This record gives sequence, structure tokens and C-alpha cells, in this order.
Amino acid sequence: MDNAAEDLREIGPLGQSVALTFRFLFIAVCVIAAGWFVSNFRQVPPDSQAVVMRLGSVTRVQGSGLLMALPRPIEQVVVLPAPARQIALRIARFDEGQRSGGNADQGYDLSRDPRLNSGFLLTGDSDVVHMDAQLFYQVSDPVAYMVSADHVRAALERLFIASTISVAGSRSLDSILVARPEIAARTAEATKRERFRADLLHAVNARLAGLATAGAGLGITVNRVDLVPSIPAAAKSAFDNVLVVSQSADTAVAQARTAAQIASQDANSKKDKIATNATASAEEVVTNAKAQTASIAALAQQSRDMSRSMQMTRLYHDRVEPLLKKAGGVEVVDKGGAAHTILPGVYAPRNRRANP
Repeated sequence: MDNAAEDLREIGPLGQSVALTFRFLFIAVCVIAAGWFVSNFRQVPPDSQAVVMRLGSVTRVQGSGLLMALPRPIEQVVVLPAPARQIALRIARFDEGQRSGGNADQGYDLSRDPRLNSGFLLTGDSDVVHMDAQLFYQVSDPVAYMVSADHVRAALERLFIASTISVAGSRSLDSILVARPEIAARTAEATKRERFRADLLHAVNARLAGLATAGAGLGITVNRVDLVPSIPAAAKSAFDNVLVVSQSADTAVAQARTAAQIASQDANSKKDKIATNATASAEEVVTNAKAQTASIAALAQQSRDMSRSMQMTRLYHDRVEPLLKKAGGVEVVDKGGAAHTILPGVYAPRNRRANP
């Protein structure tokens, strides 16, 4: 220290100024060099990842945490979204339509200018449907995503529009949304409506995979599609009128069926009552008739019995008369009040009497 002070006194004031300036510049350069060396030390956020390039070549990909890299231009760090982070993309082209009265609830109107109808798609049964769509994608290949980062959103929008045109063109309107109530309950159409988003998601990822195979991948994967399909406002009004008429017809049919059921129940009740009364009246008439004809039936039975007795008496007389004509004589013997007729033979004595 004493030698340095003596040297400064020897070189004079000008020399001292130069020496102090040199020392200050040296310290400043050291500080700047230290700052430049640690300029690429950074904290990567939890929802991000970093791609480190050394002289233009990718060396590594690091997740969230402290990143230590060599200063620029030796190494460059590009921060990208993490693989678990979902990025939303609204399809702006589908919003290029004329809202009916400026109200989103009333749907879109078809315009005479075709350029304003880009949000409408043609279905397989020649109907028109509008799509309100939003995509959610994730970064699956950070290097490919970094290379095509400036074109990802535009390219993904075109891929989605192409996929939507293809999928919607292969389906009917009722397999995309509920347009006609009479068809809405069909199992096949309901299943197609449930699978529409899944099929569209598969079609978009298939196109992304095709780009990756061709060496022009975007480094992303679509994992969710939010769709709000609708029909033009004029068609929506017509379908609403059809729905109201159908509901009114169903209500009238239900009321008619209820009235018919009530009338049928009343008729059955009256029929049962009439049948019960008729049965009771018939049984009462039959009972009275039997009571009134009981004496007549008894007389008829007695008459039948007497008639048979008379027939037997006549038969007896018819049979006995020839026998009596052949008999030589007839004797009647009274035994205890019982009369017995005796027909004697040819050689029997005529005046013989039997002893009592």
C-alpha cells in the first residue's frame, strides 16, 4: 500500500486519474462479465418448459425449476407451455356470420355475401349447420412446436375446419343436433350425436399425425373440442313452429285418449250394471215361474203316473180277455179278503169249490 501510494505521488495528478479510471473500468467489465455469464440463469414457471439451444442446435429440454444455461449467443433458451397445460383456440372463421339481430341466442342468418357464410357447413343430407367451436390442445413435441410456433394456431384452425367439413358432410343434420323432434328419439341418431365430437377430435389428431409423418408436425395434440352446433335463424324458427305444432298434436292425442279411456270405463261400468240387473231379474222370473208351475208340474207328473196305470189296466184286459174266452169256467176264491181267480183245466169238475 505504501509503495502504491508512493507510485501515485510520483506519476502526478494526471497519472492518478488514468489509474483510477482504469481500475473502475476493470471492475465494471468484471461485473458486466459476471452478469453476462449468469444472464441465462432463470426460473422456469410450473406450467412451462424450456428448450435450450447451443449455437442453433437443441441440446436439452427442461421442465419447471431453476435453469442454468450458458450466456447468449452460446446458448439460447425458449420457454414453451408444459405438456400438461391446455391451450385454448377459438375458431374465428366460424364466427364470421351475421347474428340475427345481434343476439347470439337467435342464431346466425345466411347472408347474400358468400364471404360472410364461412361459418356454415353442408351436411350429408344437404342441410346447413353452423358451428361455434373452441379447441384445447397440448404441446406433445416441444422441438417441433418451437420450430412452427408462429404458424401453429393458423395451421390448427385450417386442419380443424377441414376435419369439420369432412365429418359434417358424412352425417345427417339430426346426427349433429336435435332438429326434428320426431327423429330425436331414434337410437342410431342419438348415438351419432354423442360420438360427433369424438369423431371430430379423432379426425383432427389424424391430420396432425399425417403432418408429423411428413416431417412438418406442429408438435401438438388436440385433447378436447367444444362445439355448439346450430341452424340458421330462419330454419330454427320453422323447426320451432313444427315443434310447437307437434307438441299441440301430442297434447290433443293424449287428451283424446284420456277421454276415450274414461268413456270406455263408464261404458264398461254401465254394461256390468245392466248385465248384473238382467241376471238378477232373470233369476227372479225363473224362480217365480218355477213357484207358479210347481203345482202344474206335480199334476203333470201325477197324470203321467195315472196314464201309465191306465195303460197297464188296458193291457191287462187285452191279454186276459182271450185267456178267459178259452177257459171253461172261472172260480174266485176269497182268502182273507184277497180275491184269487182260478182257471180250472179242461178235465176239472165244474162245481168244485175250494175250501177256505
